[in-house]
Amino acid sequence: IKRGMESKEVLARFDGERQALALMSHPNIAQVYDAGTTSDGRPFFVMEFVQGVPVTRYCDTNRLTTNQRLELFTRICEGVQHAHQKGVIHRDIKPSNVLVKIQDSKAIPKIIDFGVSKAIAQRLTEQTLFTAVGEFIGTPEYMSPEQAEMTELDIDTRTDVYALGVVLYELLVGAQPFDATELRRSGFDEMRRKIREDEPPRPSMRLSAMGERSVTAAENRRSEPSTLSRKIHGDLDWITMKALEKDRTRRYDSPGELAADIHRHLRHEPVVAGPPSTTYRIKKFVQRHTIGVAAGALVALALVLGIAGTSVGMIRAREAGRETAREAETAKQVSDFLIGLFEVSDPSKAKGETITAREILDQGAKRIENEL
Repeated sequence: IKRGMESKEVLARFDGERQALALMSHPNIAQVYDAGTTSDGRPFFVMEFVQGVPVTRYCDTNRLTTNQRLELFTRICEGVQHAHQKGVIHRDIKPSNVLVKIQDSKAIPKIIDFGVSKAIAQRLTEQTLFTAVGEFIGTPEYMSPEQAEMTELDIDTRTDVYALGVVLYELLVGAQPFDATELRRSGFDEMRRKIREDEPPRPSMRLSAMGERSVTAAENRRSEPSTLSRKIHGDLDWITMKALEKDRTRRYDSPGELAADIHRHLRHEPVVAGPPSTTYRIKKFVQRHTIGVAAGALVALALVLGIAGTSVGMIRAREAGRETAREAETAKQVSDFLIGLFEVSDPSKAKGETITAREILDQGAKRIENEL
């Protein structure tokens, strides 16, 4: 540790990283060789020197195909899975903390910087200042919604799954789910709200909206924008979005499960991930837009009531019209009957015979029975 930086917080972070790394032994995690204290009392540890570059830069520089990137990514997942099995959560997984070095002509990803890791099975150090409630720990672009809560209550292995989902997103399309500049420019509270609430576009949709950048992204993957979009659409979209679920209970439970689903995709087998149900999407929409949905519901209710009222009025008017028509028809029938009743006394029909009132009424009675 540099002289002058021996604050309690720095020492706690340093000691935590040393003990976390000492627990692990995996080809995809930078190895700790030794630890101790110098003659003047400064703590130190000796770890593997990783002469490499961030995983995203390595993939773009060497123009790795999508499948090659996925193979490399699954090994990163295996390293994080090993850390979890040792009871350690990284909490700051990002490309600059995953370096790729060449060893025996093979690309080897190495996870570094467990300085903000959190023990899930035991305390790594007595000086736990760096896990104090209310401290903003991690990198915003790769931070899980539960980290953005700043309570420490819901931090578990699925926090690292979320960060791996962001790295996968970037490996697929060459962009992060949320634009880093806009995210940081929005202010501290708004940035936390976006991380907790806003749903990022699917990778294939993000690629389509990148314009000229999509051409560069496709070239770095030895592809064309349309071909790359088709490649990502479907399985890779849903695998990535499952890792990025806001609700951690809907994410993969572990990096191992995420890697397993990617292997299924590569083997052309059915994957566990899939599009969320319509009910779930509606529920999430309502949660995100509670005020708007409530206002819309009131407007819809008013429209329904208005339509119902209008419909009832129309039905009543139509019924009244039918009743009027019936009464008119009745009046016409009565009028025709009365006119016909006295037709028998018409001189042209009576032919000189005398027709009494009684005969007119008798004939009328018969007609009533038959006609009315």
